[in-house]
Amino acid sequence: MAQDRRVVRTKAALTRALFELLGEKPFSKISVTELAQRADVDRKTFYLHYRCVEEILEEFYEDTIGRLQKELGRSPASGDISQFLRAVNGVLAEKMPLYRRLAQGSGYTYFMERIRAILKTTVEDALRLRGCADEIQIRICAEVYAAGVMRAYLEWLKGDLPLDEEQFAQRVGLVVDRGLGL
Repeated sequence: MAQDRRVVRTKAALTRALFELLGEKPFSKISVTELAQRADVDRKTFYLHYRCVEEILEEFYEDTIGRLQKELGRSPASGDISQFLRAVNGVLAEKMPLYRRLAQGSGYTYFMERIRAILKTTVEDALRLRGCADEIQIRICAEVYAAGVMRAYLEWLKGDLPLDEEQFAQRVGLVVDRGLGL
């Protein structure tokens, strides 16, 4: 069922206002009052749609996760980490500066954990396709890969790794493919 256009407009205004404010200050310093004023809506209107500011981010993250899953569903589970990171970057590309700002804060854990879970499932599926039958080994390998890749991705988003998107995807792919035998 389609949402009322007024609801869609109000939520879009609140999301835009949140992103503007994130360019000016840390997430933890943004209040509902300030957000509502920036979006030109009443505080009561805010509370008709959300319980707290975090819910706007959660809704935004869920939308992004849905787009990522759709993008990954277009290609078979190959376990190619470079391909996975290119898909993630493709989904995040439009708002990459925003994601980089969000990565600086602690609230980003929820989003990164969701992406890690998708990557873990992708690697598990790829290992099964390659004929690995040991389910415990599949789970361990997938978890190690996913946790390591996502930690490197977070460091890259924070700006700690001076690489462009393609260079980062290639280098992480090499590490995963070759292990420590660089």
